[in-house]
Amino acid sequence: MLNFYPGPSKNYIQLKDFAQEAFESGILEQNHRSQPFMDLLQKTISLLKGHLNIPLNYKVYFTSSATECWEICAQSLIRGKVQFLYNGAFGKKWFKYTVTNPQINSTTNYELPIIRGTRFFINQNIDEVEIDAENDVVCWVSSETSNGTHTSFESIKKLKVKSPNALLMVDATSSLGGENYQISDADVWFSSSQKCFGMPSGLGIMIVSPNALERGLEINERNHYNSLVFMEENFQKFQTHYTPNILGIYLFKRLLETLPNIQHVSEKLYQRSERIYAFFENNPYFDLLVENHETRSKTVVAIIPRDMSKAVAFFKNNSVIIGKGYGEWKNNTLRIANFPAIPDEDFEELFRLLGNYVQFQKK
Repeated sequence: MLNFYPGPSKNYIQLKDFAQEAFESGILEQNHRSQPFMDLLQKTISLLKGHLNIPLNYKVYFTSSATECWEICAQSLIRGKVQFLYNGAFGKKWFKYTVTNPQINSTTNYELPIIRGTRFFINQNIDEVEIDAENDVVCWVSSETSNGTHTSFESIKKLKVKSPNALLMVDATSSLGGENYQISDADVWFSSSQKCFGMPSGLGIMIVSPNALERGLEINERNHYNSLVFMEENFQKFQTHYTPNILGIYLFKRLLETLPNIQHVSEKLYQRSERIYAFFENNPYFDLLVENHETRSKTVVAIIPRDMSKAVAFFKNNSVIIGKGYGEWKNNTLRIANFPAIPDEDFEELFRLLGNYVQFQKK
């Protein structure tokens, strides 16, 4: 079985042994205010900062998922003009959730913020979009899982220039842990464990700048259990205000101890993405959804089969798990994950199998 599903995706094989370690160590039976747990949380955060080159003055929090981070951002960090930039289903969902969240105004002393969504195209660079210079917050998805698009590092820097006083919030669910981001270029980054980090689902990662934390403390939203203020008060002591996913945090800690720095991980991932795109560019039975090389995701590749039903049958017959399209691309695309936990050998086998696809087409 080959698994290229874009999340939950293939897990690192060593997690099996790490899970056994966790069970035998007794950490899973510790409460979240005990010294063993506090030591675990402190070590995991330290390792993650080192792995992703996170600035020392940025905060790291663990949540249940990236989707929960949408809610935390909406409730704890929004007060003025907000602009969402989106070109796919997940960016649009984040925008719509924030617009319809009844708690944004009722939990703060600020006037109802102006929240608008700006749609752009999958072959268009995000920095080409009109940005309101008076924005208080700008939100976008850095690697849109639904269509395999990507925001370049250069574009992120330009967004800050165009909206200098805004907090920049990035949903990096399908790219954090694979892309070598300059974390200081934005104020909030969040992701989940089940994609580029190669772990089971159930652990969200949220990275917050000093400016964003200052904003959260100023707004001082305390009416929700997942308030950023409550999170900070507890994480300062390396505790959580909720009962955490201790197994997920333990697995993350042990995995981070084995992984090279993100620079090495991303270099390898970029090289492999070039091979994947080159393969499908030269295959007469598939097209690439994203034509612009600059806006193609390095971690999720979206392809358009010339014959969708035959392509789906081919992958199923060869025990290849692949993602079907999502949102408006549901019926005509397939998605292939290029996550670090997927070994090169799996892609070699995928290319070998697709070499026989021409014969399958004739059936």
